[in-house]
Amino acid sequence: MIQRVQTIYLILAEILLAAMFFLPLAQLITPEGKSFVLNWNGILSSDGQLVLNAYPLAILLAAILILNIVIIFLFKNRVLQMRICIYNILLMVGSLVMIWFYSYQAGKEFQVEKFFKIPALFPIMAAFLTFLAFRAIRKDELLIKSIDRIR
Repeated sequence: MIQRVQTIYLILAEILLAAMFFLPLAQLITPEGKSFVLNWNGILSSDGQLVLNAYPLAILLAAILILNIVIIFLFKNRVLQMRICIYNILLMVGSLVMIWFYSYQAGKEFQVEKFFKIPALFPIMAAFLTFLAFRAIRKDELLIKSIDRIR
């Protein structure tokens, strides 16, 4: 299981997505100089108070992490593994949209300027890694089918 290249891709995607729970996604600064931070659970003011919650984003990120683990352990059922990879990529794109939405809402509500941090790009990187895992799983499945045809 661990020696397969798709498992390595999925573990790297898992690490990137888990890092989103510990790193700020965006910094929001008002014209007066007041600072806010977009985190996995919402928008926090500079003193650490939750100004706007983003619990749907937290739930979505947790679901993506769980699906990545499920994909890794479904190595005996490659077709289901490929399907869940596609669903997981769609969820990662959805998380990116949600990050943008919450920063947009904060911009509209507090008239802030948005500065996205590197962890805001982690869903894109994880989606790319999951796509690479999907291709490797598909390659394995096609290899198994070609061997079955020879028999």
